[in-house]
Amino acid sequence: MMNLTFLGAAREVGRSAILLEGNEKILFDCGIKPAKEPVYPLIENKTIKSLDHVVLSHAHLDHSGYIPGLYAHGYKGKVEITKPTRDLIQLLLADFLRLNKENPAYAQADVDKLLKSTAIREFDEPFKTKSATMRFRRAGHILGAAMTEIHTGGHKILYTGDIDIRESRLLDGAATDLEADALIIESTYGAKTDKHPSLKATGKGFIDSVNKTLKIGGKVIIPTFAIGRGQEILFTLESYLRSGGLEHVPIYLDGMVTRALRIYRHNAIYLKKEIQRRILTSEDDPFKSEFYFIPQRKDRSDVFEHDRAIILATSGMLNGGPVMSYLDKLGNDPNNKVLLVGYQAEGTQGRELLDGRGYVEHEGRRIDVNCDIEQAPFSGHSDHAELVSLAKSVRGLKNVYIVHGEGSKSYELSEAIQSSCKGVQTVIPELGETIRL
Repeated sequence: MMNLTFLGAAREVGRSAILLEGNEKILFDCGIKPAKEPVYPLIENKTIKSLDHVVLSHAHLDHSGYIPGLYAHGYKGKVEITKPTRDLIQLLLADFLRLNKENPAYAQADVDKLLKSTAIREFDEPFKTKSATMRFRRAGHILGAAMTEIHTGGHKILYTGDIDIRESRLLDGAATDLEADALIIESTYGAKTDKHPSLKATGKGFIDSVNKTLKIGGKVIIPTFAIGRGQEILFTLESYLRSGGLEHVPIYLDGMVTRALRIYRHNAIYLKKEIQRRILTSEDDPFKSEFYFIPQRKDRSDVFEHDRAIILATSGMLNGGPVMSYLDKLGNDPNNKVLLVGYQAEGTQGRELLDGRGYVEHEGRRIDVNCDIEQAPFSGHSDHAELVSLAKSVRGLKNVYIVHGEGSKSYELSEAIQSSCKGVQTVIPELGETIRL
């Protein structure tokens, strides 16, 4: 008998954590739900102590943020992980601890235990436990992101984590030669109306919005995730600067995005072949800093003194980070613009700003934001049609479990998969629900 228990990301986005119980207990992801006060998976200490293996799909905190908490509460095993993910979580977990000093869920010592307990796995190379054979498959999304295939107890299970089947400027799309009888699939953009523009159309619309603000003498503040989106945005700006489609104004990077860039550069073998070739041709290395600058003064006055500028700063959902300093100084000027470039989860200040609240809060202060607020349709996730296409491509599929979606998105994806995949049953698990395979 095998059971799946959904300890997070069930009918919500965030705190992904799915427990597979059979001959062994294997936990897929263990993240936080991003909000003013982080929310953690519904996992009890006795369950944590009984785990045999933990598998991490990728570095984003909504999938990785509570894994050190497992070590804080008695887990002593390994975490199966790709090398880029291991490099990136050091950055994100350190920042998470820094931002949550008052009520930490774990300590730096627990992060250190995690980093000493990682088992590095390469894409497409099988690895075994006592009762299972697993394999990481390329997931797109961000550097190092992996889907997990697991063969155990007579079942073939595929957990997508976060997935993007389309290639980006830096990464190839997800693997598509897939086989499983049970699929656990995300639904972040699972609604019928969720349709991503092409990479070219997204880039052009983004640059048009930036140019519109620069033309009237304004500054563009781009709150960005340090990993994935920050690199994609920077490469888009660089491409249009080279082609003349974007004016040469100062581009500033602030926060973790600069360190994440170095990690991307050091893990270039996981990027698209085109990017690897550009790095080898050193005069065309896209990671070189001729197009961007780092603030040199602690008060960032060297950024503010420019009449026009583009500023990429973390965090992407406005839950802290250096972007708050730019909102404080520049957010009240109607000539400026805040250009959101990532998914804004419920309960985050980014979502509230998009929904019309004219201010953010930071360190007990209210910061009024009266400049333009826009959202560019960049995404590291597959849209509705792509998710359905992925499910249709899985050979031998019988059951689909739909997670990581808000509102009606999971339901709309469920209906589409059922109507497109004959004989396949779909389930939208409730938070905390256990389902027998």
